[in-house]
Amino acid sequence: MAWQRTRIVLPERYSKQDRQAIASEIIDHIRERSQSGVGINPDTGRNKRFVRYSKEYAKFKGVSRSDVDLTLSDTMLRDMRLLSDKPDSLLIGFQNGTESNAKAEGNQIGSYGRSPDPSKARPFLGITQADLRRILEKYDEVE
Repeated sequence: MAWQRTRIVLPERYSKQDRQAIASEIIDHIRERSQSGVGINPDTGRNKRFVRYSKEYAKFKGVSRSDVDLTLSDTMLRDMRLLSDKPDSLLIGFQNGTESNAKAEGNQIGSYGRSPDPSKARPFLGITQADLRRILEKYDEVE
C-alpha cells in the first residue's frame, strides 16, 4: 500500500503559526470539495467531478450513482492531517499504514481492494493553484 499524501509548496514568508492555519484551511477545502463530488485532475491540476459510483455501490450506500461524496462513514476525510510543516511546504495526507490511508489509496487510484483502474479513480488529494492563491491571500493582507 502506498502512502497517500500531497506536498503543497508555499512561499517561505509565512510563520509556523500561519502555515498551520493555512494547512487547516487547505484540509477543510479538500474535505468540502470532495463531499461536493469534486476532486482534482492530477494531470492538469484543475478541479474535476468524480466518476459516478457503480450501480451496486450506489444501491449499497442508498444514494444515486452521481451522488459521489467519499463519505460512507466520513472516517477517511476526517483522518486527513497536516503531516509535515516546513518553511517552504506543507505535507497533507494520511498516517502511513492506516485504514484511512488504504481507503484514500483506493479512491486515488481506483483500486478499491482490486487492481488499480484509472477509469474508476477519484483523486482528491491536492488543491488547484487558484484555490491555494485564494487561501494565501488572507495571510498576505497587511494588518
